[in-house]
Amino acid sequence: MSGETTTTGGATVNIQSSTGANNATAPQTGGSAPNPSANRLASANLNTPTKAAPLTTQNYIWQGDGTVEEDWRVRISVQPAIQTIFYTYPLVPTNGVIFPYTPAVTINHVARYGTSQLTHSNYSSYFYEGSEVQNITINGDFTVQNIEEGQYLMATIQFFRSCTKMFYGASQYAGTPPPMVFLNGYGGTYLPNVPCVITQFSHTMPADVDYVNIPVLNMAGSSTTRLPTNSTLAITLQPVYSRNNVSRNFTVEGLAQGEYLNTNSKTSGGFI
Repeated sequence: MSGETTTTGGATVNIQSSTGANNATAPQTGGSAPNPSANRLASANLNTPTKAAPLTTQNYIWQGDGTVEEDWRVRISVQPAIQTIFYTYPLVPTNGVIFPYTPAVTINHVARYGTSQLTHSNYSSYFYEGSEVQNITINGDFTVQNIEEGQYLMATIQFFRSCTKMFYGASQYAGTPPPMVFLNGYGGTYLPNVPCVITQFSHTMPADVDYVNIPVLNMAGSSTTRLPTNSTLAITLQPVYSRNNVSRNFTVEGLAQGEYLNTNSKTSGGFI
């Protein structure tokens, strides 16, 4: 593993290599998520950010010219009322987990049809039964090139671990199921604040990369953990819509015309 420091456009960029890959890491300010896109631009002296990215508000990021545009990165968050329970400090400024690299996202839409086997017929008859959005799978890479990125990865792992557990035992919320999360990404049209539950989470600790010591602060105090410089998170989510929301707000006409794609709409409902 090797490292060097260069200066481009007034910004210091630390470049470290592991297993033959170079990753440029731009300096970041306390608590902000890693922003590989900005890092690569900074290392090439292109559109170097003049302010930290992302902003502490939800779905917007600073551009190099000082303007603000909608943040299209994939984000998984919880509702404000329970953020203090599920967010450790690194996730607070980004309002949940932002994937620093573009993840692989798969969404399954299904229409179910029953069959009737007719006697002395060459073809079966099909009858519509119902439709659903099946699970959404996300596979994303996380790199750890400095302490801040390591703390963000550890906070992300802890968040997804917690979101697969129910409230139990001495908790004042004992008996409450795991929290609902909200999925945003690629702007306001593709994943428009989709309400989901997390049904599966996995994190791979690879054997063929370097590991670094990361200091971690939590309610139990401080400790040190070793994290890989490159690893993959896999999350499976199931979109969930209440019967009240569907019956009051949903129409096929509205979905087909893009009526529900505006996440600022009070009746968007996160329908996809």
